[in-house]
Amino acid sequence: MANILLSFLRRVKTLTQPRAKTLDEWADAHAEVVRRELQRILPHVPADALVLDVGANVGLFSEALLRERPSARVIQFEPVARYHDACRQRFAGDERVELHQLALSDSQEQRPIYKARHNYGANSVLPEIMFDRRDNAMVRPDTVIDEELIQCTTWDSFAREHGIERVDFIKTDTEGFDYAVLRGMLPFLERTDCLPVILSELLEQEYHPHWDEQAAVVECLFELGYQRQDLSGMAKVDDILFLPAQQT
Repeated sequence: MANILLSFLRRVKTLTQPRAKTLDEWADAHAEVVRRELQRILPHVPADALVLDVGANVGLFSEALLRERPSARVIQFEPVARYHDACRQRFAGDERVELHQLALSDSQEQRPIYKARHNYGANSVLPEIMFDRRDNAMVRPDTVIDEELIQCTTWDSFAREHGIERVDFIKTDTEGFDYAVLRGMLPFLERTDCLPVILSELLEQEYHPHWDEQAAVVECLFELGYQRQDLSGMAKVDDILFLPAQQT
C-alpha cells in the first residue's frame, strides 16, 4: 500500500511540474526580448552594415537585425553544435549570413563549454558561472549541466585570415566570457581606423568571477576612443552599449 501511495504521489508531482520547453518553444518565447533590445541599437547600425554576432545561439539576434536592415551582412560565431545547426537551418540559402562553428576568445585553443540542459541560453566556458551555487547565482541548484569541447580563436586572427579591415557593429553574448572576446578584438581595433559600435553582455562586480579582467578590457576600450561610462550602477547581467567618442 505504501509503495502504491508513493508511486501515486510521484506521478502527481510529475503532472504538476511545468514541462520543460523545447528549443523551438524557448526560441519563440525569447524572440520578443531580442526584438525589444534591437530597437535600442538600430540607430547605430548602418543600412549596409557588417555585423558580428558573437554567441549567436540559434540566430534570433541576426534574424531580427536582418529584418530591420535587409542590406546588412552578418558573420555569426556559435561554437555549440546544436545551436550552430539551428543557425545553419534558420539561414539556409541566405547569402547575407556567414556562419562559423567557433567561439571568439583571447587565444586559439580548444576548451570545454558548459551547457544548461533546459535553459538554451545558458552556455558558458566559465565553470565559475555555470557551477555557481551562491544564493544570487543565475543557475538553479538542480540544473543539469552538459559539457562539449569547442574551438576558440581570436577576432584579430580571424580578421587577418579573412582580410577583414572594417566592421560596423559587434554584438557579444557569451555568458560572462565577453571580457575575453573583447580582449581578443583589441589588436584589430588598434591596427584599423575602425571603431565599431559594440553591444556586450557584461556582469556586475559582485557577480563576475573575473571582474578585474572585465574592468581592464573596458578601460582599454575607453582608451581606444569609446565614450567613458560608469559601470558601477549596472544590473547583475547587463547589455552595455559602447559608442565611439565621436558618435552621439
